[in-house]
Amino acid sequence: MFNAIITHIQQETPSVKSFRLDVDTPPFHFLAGQWIDLYVEIDGAIQVGGYSMTSSPVITDSLELAIKASTRHPVTQWLHEHAKIGDRVRISSGQGVFVYQPEMSQRVVLVGAGVGVTPLISIFRYIADAVPGTEATLVYSIPSPDEFLFRNEIEQLIRLHPNLHSVVTVTQPDNNWHGRTGRMDSNLLESAGMSRDTLYYLCGPPGMVEDVSSILVSLAVPASRIIFEKWW
Repeated sequence: MFNAIITHIQQETPSVKSFRLDVDTPPFHFLAGQWIDLYVEIDGAIQVGGYSMTSSPVITDSLELAIKASTRHPVTQWLHEHAKIGDRVRISSGQGVFVYQPEMSQRVVLVGAGVGVTPLISIFRYIADAVPGTEATLVYSIPSPDEFLFRNEIEQLIRLHPNLHSVVTVTQPDNNWHGRTGRMDSNLLESAGMSRDTLYYLCGPPGMVEDVSSILVSLAVPASRIIFEKWW
């Protein structure tokens, strides 16, 4: 367990806030794609929430989270409605097997929907920071343009790193959106580039993960090359 302090809070989209936590006793090590348990005291009781990290594991003195608002989850509600800079929390070490390490593949496609993109952003940032030999394509489905999480950073990373790419589609576009529209389908996934050594990371609602898995299998992607995390 680590003690940490909230040092930055930012409204990223209408429904998502990002948080930076500085750890008291670095280094804080984790693998790209992992999540933590975050503990806070609410009304005299310790509550816990699990959140994927969005930061790159190259950074060892702090970590970042991007969390969608919820009225049902007490920790998420506290973070959105009450947390302030200077508040102290406790966090676990990095957890989970939804991870990327360079020896796993030099070609990855990161498929996310909505806030399910958060662990994929950690992998994307890590490849930008430390793995220039890996080709990475982020395939991102969002409900509306104003929910395009980390848009400026994603676009900047792609400009700066020739090994990084993105394919973004909006399911409920407005008049200001001029990119791809509609749900993920075989044509969109094929446009991300396919090869025998590609690893596919899927994260989002169970229905999306199941649909995309089925599409990839129909495109002759071996199940062993598909790594997924379902968010209920």
